[in-house]
Amino acid sequence: MGWIKGIFIGLILLCMLAISAFFIWLAPVGAAYTAKMMCSAIFVSRLSSERALREDVLADNNPVLSLITANVDLRHQRVHAHAFGFRTRIAVYRPHLGCTLSTREQADALQNNVPVIRQIATEPLQTASLPQNIDGKKLNDILSDAMDEPGSHPSRRSRAIVVLHQGKVIAERYDDGITVNTPLPGWSMTKSVFNILLGRMRHEGILPSLDTPVLINEWRGQPADPRNAITYDNLLSMTGGLAFDESYWNPLSDVVQMLFTQPSAAAFAVARPQEHAPGTIWAYNSGTTNILSAAMRNLTGSTAAYQRLPYELLFRPLGMNRAVIETDSEGYFVGSSYMLATAREWGKIGQFFLQDGIWEGQRLLPEGWVAHATTSAPAANGVYGAHWWLQLPGADATPQIPDDAYFALGHDGQSLTVIPSKDLVIVRLGLTRNRESFVLRDFVTGIAAAVPDRVENENLPADIPQDADPSQN
Repeated sequence: MGWIKGIFIGLILLCMLAISAFFIWLAPVGAAYTAKMMCSAIFVSRLSSERALREDVLADNNPVLSLITANVDLRHQRVHAHAFGFRTRIAVYRPHLGCTLSTREQADALQNNVPVIRQIATEPLQTASLPQNIDGKKLNDILSDAMDEPGSHPSRRSRAIVVLHQGKVIAERYDDGITVNTPLPGWSMTKSVFNILLGRMRHEGILPSLDTPVLINEWRGQPADPRNAITYDNLLSMTGGLAFDESYWNPLSDVVQMLFTQPSAAAFAVARPQEHAPGTIWAYNSGTTNILSAAMRNLTGSTAAYQRLPYELLFRPLGMNRAVIETDSEGYFVGSSYMLATAREWGKIGQFFLQDGIWEGQRLLPEGWVAHATTSAPAANGVYGAHWWLQLPGADATPQIPDDAYFALGHDGQSLTVIPSKDLVIVRLGLTRNRESFVLRDFVTGIAAAVPDRVENENLPADIPQDADPSQN
């Protein structure tokens, strides 16, 4: 009987250990994730509370998240999430800053602190009928397949697709309840936008040259700190050499802790220790963008001026009046992950880069900035440039994507593809947790194959109709 008693006690201890682990490590992350995702979906994307919970949080039945309870406060524009009454996290909505994770004590103060942003005029993208030399049937089949589900249970969850050719929308598709005016999260596509913001700052004389050490006060305050050698270019190319665990499956990893348990994503990233000499090792590191975000704040001199940067330097010139970059509780933009914009606005980002940083005839990025961003970093082996992907990670060489393509990529299957040789920009936004449900390489290759190279396009007539409805192509 003694051994039965031993097994029984062992099982009790294991259960106690599992419960302790849940409340100590998993519940805080689960509550924060639930509150943040639901807040952004409800108050930024304007989705229903039911849909936000069902799709943005519980899609694919995550066992940890299913134990989290969420309460939506529509009046105060907040979402409270907790595990059986414990580990409560709150996300609060603010105009121009989206949703921010907070505590009960911080919530009121945060919502009373909102930047004053001048209204941005809407500048819709032009639309065009499908050019005759583009295979319309093939393109329609690709888009229809991308919006369909591969099985009886939803797993692909494509929400929006926009295809731009020669700067005009030639095709787009939207899921039920999603429209051209619905801002959707880009996750790590936000990193590529921060490349553009830094380029705009450089063009305006706010940012020094990229080979200058990054302006981080905590580092500068210690002259012997080896991190003082890290340059802006090191961070943009993911070769800063800082220690950082990018494991999303691990609730204790740096990236998860940074986004969901820390009061400041920027401060957490700035505190990471040096692991390699700058410029020697390439390692994808979400913390680097938040360090750049902190440096942007230091360069502007005030929080108010810093929080106006995206609007004045990028959103206003491009006519992006629905885009928002969300902040941490200390007011720093979470540049690694938290920008939402409509599918067409994401398309404008790609088109702006395709046009070498020129918009409506005006140069807004320094000459050579786009070329530098889309050239492989010395230690990246052709995979990564400066906060832009040059290859699709984890994919084999077939099917073949045009060699000049480059990408902004994000969690859950977000993608922005730019193919200059085709005058082509492709946006795909969704909630794809299972990568096998949607193969980006096949999707991009199929669209690219349906579009002729730019040389052929130059001989087309210039009077393509502008009033067609691209969703019917």
